[in-house]
Amino acid sequence: MGSRGLGVNFYPNSFHIEHQLETRLVGIVMSDEREIVYRRATLDDVPTLVEYRVRFLNELHNHAENDETRIIRESLLRYFNKAIPSGEFIAWVAELNGKMVATSGMVVWEKPATYGGVESGRLGYLLNFYTIPEARRRGIATRMLNELIKEARSLGLRYVHLHASKYGEPIYRKAGFTEPQMPELTRRLE
Repeated sequence: MGSRGLGVNFYPNSFHIEHQLETRLVGIVMSDEREIVYRRATLDDVPTLVEYRVRFLNELHNHAENDETRIIRESLLRYFNKAIPSGEFIAWVAELNGKMVATSGMVVWEKPATYGGVESGRLGYLLNFYTIPEARRRGIATRMLNELIKEARSLGLRYVHLHASKYGEPIYRKAGFTEPQMPELTRRLE
């Protein structure tokens, strides 16, 4: 896997990038890091995980709340309540002065084994990185990325991947993520 892979944009405002876990992650030190509490999310956090996921999607797609949003909220509520206890979804959150200001997550999934760090077939898909506007540009997403990569390593995963928005791309590239050698293609089924 090299950094010279094709960069193809198949999702609005995002593209697929990959990261071999052997790469050293560089963090940003915050001047007021003592105020921010980072912790693994629990079922008690599900309502906020849902809310921040919807905010992220609405910002990314410039989408107003509508009936489709209600369906997404219900689906997310079911998903998080099932996937967090099973370990299929691991979330980290950041709190500032007792208020949740950011979320992040990793779906742990499995596919048939292959070469290049996926001999076990298990991978981590990173998503759900959202920081409220007033807490942005403080290194919070970078710290949560570090925590999720630690989680991935502790689970024996050697490979994580994600789709990056134009705002998140610099964070992920600085952390060693690269474009995939083979672009992912998608097809909507009607």
